Amino acid sequence: MYIYLFFHNSSSSDKMKSRNNKIVLSGIIAVFLAMTFANSALASSFPQQAAPGNIAPRIYLINSSYDICYNDFDGGSRPDGFNLQTDGCLYLGEYRFEEYAFTGEQLMWRVVVRDLNGAQDISYAKFTVGGLTEALCTQILLTEKSNPDQIPAWETAPAGFNSTFDKAFMCRLTVEPQWAGQQSVNIDAYDQSGAVSTMSIAQSWFFNPAVSLILATNDGSPKITYEPGVPGQTVMSTNKLVVTNNAAGGVDLWAFIAADDLTDPSNSGALCPVSNVLDVDKKMEYRCKIGTFENDPWHLITNKDNTMQCGIGSCYNAQPLTPDIFKYSIIGNLKSAECQFRLTYPVPCIGNFSQGLIHIIVKAL
Repeated sequence: MYIYLFFHNSSSSDKMKSRNNKIVLSGIIAVFLAMTFANSALASSFPQQAAPGNIAPRIYLINSSYDICYNDFDGGSRPDGFNLQTDGCLYLGEYRFEEYAFTGEQLMWRVVVRDLNGAQDISYAKFTVGGLTEALCTQILLTEKSNPDQIPAWETAPAGFNSTFDKAFMCRLTVEPQWAGQQSVNIDAYDQSGAVSTMSIAQSWFFNPAVSLILATNDGSPKITYEPGVPGQTVMSTNKLVVTNNAAGGVDLWAFIAADDLTDPSNSGALCPVSNVLDVDKKMEYRCKIGTFENDPWHLITNKDNTMQCGIGSCYNAQPLTPDIFKYSIIGNLKSAECQFRLTYPVPCIGNFSQGLIHIIVKAL
């Protein structure tokens, strides 16, 4: 590009015009030069990147509750009790001193999942048993800033529930019949990258433990025997019945006692006092000891009746081992109770009443 400039001689007025023209021309040249340099400048770019770090979410257990031996609570059911001697459980609310659970019982945990990347990064939470997925958790609402003592501040997340960082879940786990033995129960929480929680709130539960008893005498005899006596006399047992809780999984047992009426199997023509049976409901007594809880008074024993209900005061008409202090009628796991008996022979009483059983009914707590 070229610029041509022409000059000629002129008068003073012409000189004034010339100066003005020079000023205008200077401005034109300046604009031209600026345009020339602008068109010749280089434009370039350099890449950059940024990403917040991803930390696995944390889980906080807010509270827990348990459906223990209750019928149809949030989908749970009462454990099986077809074998009245040992199966099923005794409802004492949520009270249980060891971590074991039977089919149909439930664990219910309310948890908060916290993610420093934000609540939107939290995908879901689930209950696991032995590391395997069993139940998905349901998201629930929680009040802002609630539970500050259970949800501490963490980096940029303040103490207490904060919907910017947190999601709350209700997790319900119902025990299934195929589960057995000691298992680790935990909540896993996932974020968008798949990061999961740790074992910080995991619990160890024993599922569907076998309930069993060992019944023996304190002298090794195969039967409870009585000292000699005659009709109208009260005779003491010469030995004691020892009841040992041999259940698996640390199960504690609530124990009851009952007895069959005594009969004479020898075809001897028995009579005691009005028929060929010695009715234990009115003539046989017991007293038992569990640890330091010894029930000193004597109590009439009863016949078992499977048509009746089972509660802490009576179970199918069987009585607690310690009726006066029945709230302590508990045989701890691998612990024992001892029971002594006495029998009053009615008048008349004829026969050899060698046939009869003492029943121990136990229910898991």
